[in-house]
Amino acid sequence: MRLVVFAFILAVAVFMGWKAFETECPGGQVVSIEEECRARFGAPFCAKAWPETDRVARVSGGAYKTQSACLAEWPVCIERSDVSAWAPRSARFCIARGADGGVGRVEPVYARR
Repeated sequence: MRLVVFAFILAVAVFMGWKAFETECPGGQVVSIEEECRARFGAPFCAKAWPETDRVARVSGGAYKTQSACLAEWPVCIERSDVSAWAPRSARFCIARGADGGVGRVEPVYARR
């Protein structure tokens, strides 16, 4: 029985260690403004990637029926484009290159109050 308990505790510790060292944006960079994107990726890549951030922001995150409900939990909210609702505006974006050198992934990174 002790061995099972020890194995469980060890498994939980390994999982917590793995989560602690996992990067916020695997395979990419987290940027908050277009100039930071240009500095990390170069101007030609960011000319294609940065416009995607607005599109992704308007269809990601939670969906709140009213702006005030969204603002109660998030510092900045925007109207979603896919449903009649409000969503939190991400503070930063995870941007990664694809295998072909183009835009592989753009994901919002949210900051709570």
